[in-house]
Amino acid sequence: MHSKPHISYRSTFKVVQLNAENLFLYLDAPEKKDWEQMSEVQWQSLSSASVSNKSLSKTLRLAQMLKTVDADLICLNEVGGLESIENFARLFLDDAYIPHLIEGNSDRGIDVGFLLKADLPVRAELRTHKDRPLGFLYPHEVPPETGEPIATKTRSHYFSRDCAELRIFPFDHNQPSLVALAVHLKSKLDPDGIDLNGTLRRQAEFNSLLEIYAEIQRELENKVPILIAGDFNGQLAQATLDHEFEKITGTDLKSVTDLAGLSGQDVATQIMFNRGGGEQHLQIDYILCSEKLAKYLIKDRVEVWRYRNELGLNPGLPKTIEQRQTLPSDHYPVICEFFQFVWPEPS
Repeated sequence: MHSKPHISYRSTFKVVQLNAENLFLYLDAPEKKDWEQMSEVQWQSLSSASVSNKSLSKTLRLAQMLKTVDADLICLNEVGGLESIENFARLFLDDAYIPHLIEGNSDRGIDVGFLLKADLPVRAELRTHKDRPLGFLYPHEVPPETGEPIATKTRSHYFSRDCAELRIFPFDHNQPSLVALAVHLKSKLDPDGIDLNGTLRRQAEFNSLLEIYAEIQRELENKVPILIAGDFNGQLAQATLDHEFEKITGTDLKSVTDLAGLSGQDVATQIMFNRGGGEQHLQIDYILCSEKLAKYLIKDRVEVWRYRNELGLNPGLPKTIEQRQTLPSDHYPVICEFFQFVWPEPS
């Protein structure tokens, strides 16, 4: 049971969406140390896990970025489970955030979760949709209309990771002031050659996401702002909408970068390089707003953050894959800010 914290009132609410790229932080003895003075070899030796930890330098840079941004809610992808997000919050973010994560369906242990600012006068309720059937089978798994059914026990697939749901309540209130959904949809990898670019599975996951969104709207009588953040592994912007996401046009959901009028390189969250050296500027990470939430958006405080170098300067987008590999993540974070709505101003 949380007691009401003593805080000063804040007039805005800031949100970050970040794919942290393999944020595995497994430590045999999770204790604070002088991380700046530790070598990478020393850092990796702190864990006996079979999975290597994210490099110490990249972890420190991610933490410094988040401290600089000072968000109220951080939506994270590619976190190595509850242990990793707890270690990140306590050892690298100075206990400024409360972690919320339920381990999902990922076959390589990368989960979606939330970090909520610890000094907010709110309580939070975490839910998972990892066991929700998508109502989807790959074409080769569908029984033919005639003849014997295909021998399979599969009735449906599920989210590749999860659709995590965080309901944020002001203290002493029974209705949330915000519902946040975090997702990491199916990647474009197709190692089994059954779903080119993962499109069918990703579309099924997105359609289920929209169903969850609609169900929450109905349950809460469309009175509560709803936010959806995540790595969609495809393009959701109005000008570049991939066909597997077309059902979004039948909803009131809008991307904060669209609402802010941003486009082109300004919204690129991942830079891809082909074998010939060419580059693609892709926006695959988004924060989406319900119509009720969009009215609170401060449009000139929407941005895709560019990582700083050791001098604190923005070096621009990488021109080679080697340059990209020096970044703390292969995704850039999306940041937006809203006029305050999550808790009432104290009297």
